[in-house]
Amino acid sequence: MGLRLYHEDNLKVLDELYGEVGQYVDLIYADCIYESKDYRWVWKSLRLLKPNGIFIVQTDHHTVADYYNMLSQGYYFVNWLIYKQEWGGISKRYFPRKHDDILVFAKNDEYKFYPERVMIPKVTAGTSLDKRGDGLKIPCDVFDDLGNFHTMDKERVKGSDGKNIQWQKPLKLMDRLLAPFTDRRDVVLDPFMGTGTTGVWCLQNNRHFIGVELDNEIFNIAHNRLLQDEAYEVGLIDIRKGLNI
Repeated sequence: MGLRLYHEDNLKVLDELYGEVGQYVDLIYADCIYESKDYRWVWKSLRLLKPNGIFIVQTDHHTVADYYNMLSQGYYFVNWLIYKQEWGGISKRYFPRKHDDILVFAKNDEYKFYPERVMIPKVTAGTSLDKRGDGLKIPCDVFDDLGNFHTMDKERVKGSDGKNIQWQKPLKLMDRLLAPFTDRRDVVLDPFMGTGTTGVWCLQNNRHFIGVELDNEIFNIAHNRLLQDEAYEVGLIDIRKGLNI
């Protein structure tokens, strides 16, 4: 699968991509800077989506209302997801804030969705209430079944100081978010690439990946992580020719 990695400001890259390829992205996933009120990247990203494309933004209470209000103007609402993780410190002044908000919007109501790819066991398996008899169900919009991404998890990536990269997301979350909305050889764009988890998932699942990261150390971590398996066909891909679109 093809990779395109940019060590650059995402606003600049998004403009360059739009001028080069137009609307050729199938899905955008953005684990953005939660407290930032600079939303220019949103509109620059949305220009790249195909007519049936999916836009996913992961944030928290700081900006989720802003994103929802913006995207509701002209885009098709799919889901407001809750990604729950119960670890870390707590406060005695309010209920512990132990989740991220994930908004899913589409350009229109013709987006792809394959829930059978992410089915999970249900409590009524093996009983008369299990109508299909397979013991499985579609996950609900509160992801409380994925479990915590523990600090000692073997998937964790460390920085030069030997500490975990705090905002890294696990592959199991990427599977839940990306598998139902994309097909093989689809193009996935991550304008806040971070440690490259979205790209790793794409390589493992035969999707093309475009990643953008400004921070030098984090970009190098992602770059090395994505290039470590020589079995992958890696290089700067031509969006129009390399992806046969």
